[in-house]
Amino acid sequence: MFKLKLTALGHPNPEGFNCEDEQEYRSVILWLEDQKIRHYKIEEREGLRNTESDSWKEAYDTYQRDLVSPVVDGEMNEQLNWLLSYAVRLEYADNVTKYKNIQIDEPKKVAPNVISSNPLDNLDFDSPSFKAGVERICAIAGVGPHVDPKLRIAAVAKILKTAPHPDYPRNDMNVVQQPSDVFQLLFIQDLRDLQTKINEALVAVQSITADPRTDTSLGKVGR
Repeated sequence: MFKLKLTALGHPNPEGFNCEDEQEYRSVILWLEDQKIRHYKIEEREGLRNTESDSWKEAYDTYQRDLVSPVVDGEMNEQLNWLLSYAVRLEYADNVTKYKNIQIDEPKKVAPNVISSNPLDNLDFDSPSFKAGVERICAIAGVGPHVDPKLRIAAVAKILKTAPHPDYPRNDMNVVQQPSDVFQLLFIQDLRDLQTKINEALVAVQSITADPRTDTSLGKVGR
């Protein structure tokens, strides 16, 4: 229970400290006074320094009263815990400039990585080839000009929903030279909306199934 505070204070052996061992307990008290608290002058620490003396407990009780410890009459673990907390406060006060700007990084939530196999997601809507393909399809469907090619494709989709087989006169302006462009661009807006919804559903499902609180033995996800 004292490991974190001893580590924060730079104790040489926070992992191996045994608070049940009386000699180790006394040594830690002396280390706190010598290295961190320094309430007494060096010559006044003699009572705490004699860790094998029968009078050490009396010196320790006096030391706590001098520090105005609120747990003088408490259990030894309570007394040590208060002394460690007090030492940590002193350590911060001595190095306030060092610690005041420290920020704790919150753990980042890892979102599931959804890899789309839909080739429509890789289309570049600003590329010249895409715009040229949109221009040819709009010429066939009779859709007028607009600065946003995606809006023109949406207009084509609406026309095809209401009149799926338009019979426009053929001329040099509306002859489709690249049928593959028509195949990729036809109903592109509807297809992208559908794919987006599928991706969102996959992310939601993966977020639930990846919950570390999931208890499969109970058939229960989360709390």
